[in-house]
Amino acid sequence: MNNQYTDKSFQGFFTNADDIRHTMIELLGDTTGHEIIEPCFGEGAFIKDLKGTPKQIHAIDIDKEHFKSDVKFDNCNYYNLDFIDYHIHPENRTETLPSVQYDSTICNPPYGLKFTTEYRKTIKKKLPGVYARESYGLFFYLTLKALKENGKYVFIMPDTFLTSTHLTYLRKFITENAKPSHIIQFKSKRFGSVNFGYGNLCIIAGTKNKITSDSSINWIDAVASNESLMNLIKTDKTEVQGSYFINNCDDAWVSPKLLNSVSFNRDVTTLGEIADCKTGIYTGDNTTYCGYNIETPPKRLNGHPVNWTDVTTTPTLDERETGIKKEVAYVPFIRGGHRQPFETTASCIRWDKEAINFYDKNEKARLQNKNFYFKEGLAVPMVTSGRLSASILNNAIFDQGVVGVFANDNNYHDFLLIYLNDDFSSKLKSLIAPGANNSANYLKKLKVPKLTAAELHEAKEIVKIAKSIGWKETESMRSKYIASVT
Repeated sequence: MNNQYTDKSFQGFFTNADDIRHTMIELLGDTTGHEIIEPCFGEGAFIKDLKGTPKQIHAIDIDKEHFKSDVKFDNCNYYNLDFIDYHIHPENRTETLPSVQYDSTICNPPYGLKFTTEYRKTIKKKLPGVYARESYGLFFYLTLKALKENGKYVFIMPDTFLTSTHLTYLRKFITENAKPSHIIQFKSKRFGSVNFGYGNLCIIAGTKNKITSDSSINWIDAVASNESLMNLIKTDKTEVQGSYFINNCDDAWVSPKLLNSVSFNRDVTTLGEIADCKTGIYTGDNTTYCGYNIETPPKRLNGHPVNWTDVTTTPTLDERETGIKKEVAYVPFIRGGHRQPFETTASCIRWDKEAINFYDKNEKARLQNKNFYFKEGLAVPMVTSGRLSASILNNAIFDQGVVGVFANDNNYHDFLLIYLNDDFSSKLKSLIAPGANNSANYLKKLKVPKLTAAELHEAKEIVKIAKSIGWKETESMRSKYIASVT
């Protein structure tokens, strides 16, 4: 049993976060006469204090440790089973849940269960369209399926389902099947002392219904608040119309606070419409194939020291395509992480024929988007502290920790250098994905103003000045320019 996991901890954590627990119980409301399902009851934090007297609670958990307590709850049947595998492998069931359409559910599902590759494939085959790498979404999806129409639900889970491209299926499912009454976002530190690795958490409560255009959802953004959630559900009446959720399933659902923080005064397009956004190489063996300038090593060493005189900084067209005819040869390499806009790289990568053959054949390596290596563009770090940044990328290879941005019209190159380093773009990116991930798919969705030839020329002149006197010295000039074109 449970051989589908690479980590048997089951990611089962819940601390004594009374404010969260009481808020969720309050949102579920009176459960008198309800048939309730709790698919991962843990230590019974929710079912012990429900309002009203349920008809029956079906309490499920995978962890045998949670069945050793002498504390039992009234009208409660307990099932030691794997809720996900119960649906994925029905032929392996050792006990069967009652055939019931439930009136309500309240749940804190495990986040980030570590399934084996083969098991993820099985999940995808059994549940086409779901994202098998994130367990909390599977718990939500399968539990809501078990509710009767108009059944009530309250879940606490990471807020990544609001914005993640991978979890688009869950936003669509919610739109069609799980109309929220409340969405409450907050910092994970409210949850207790456990470090979950997720930035923000979210309570989502509602009924098993379809969202309609005129639905009203109470959205409380408490990320920057220390006020109790119980108080906020009574006082914060911020509402978002159902049409917003319906129209933005494919992109992201963003809190009203963020949504209202930026706007344009002109027509816009997207970065993906005016530029290619591509992720770079992974060598499969950085120690052997990545190097750094022995005289000016980077802060974080990755690879081996190289004499920079051995680096070919201007390879020929043929060398770029097929490799340099030396036993060991290097070219400049742009790694992930923040860089200054005009910063010269101190990293290099092997680009001899043997190395290229390794990147191409090795199962760990990824020789992806090779046609964009050595092109003029911008390097945007894949993971940041939340602030976008961009630096010049030219005559170099870039790694998988970088999104290379290559303007279709070179006249946009200097404008994008200014734009992607401005706080305005960081705010825009937070509307798409508030976390630290700046994936190519997220960046493609970034809104960009449509500019005139004169405005593009002005950007070119500003960058020219910045190269002469310094990037920081043109801060006010750049800020004024972005304000004028947005």
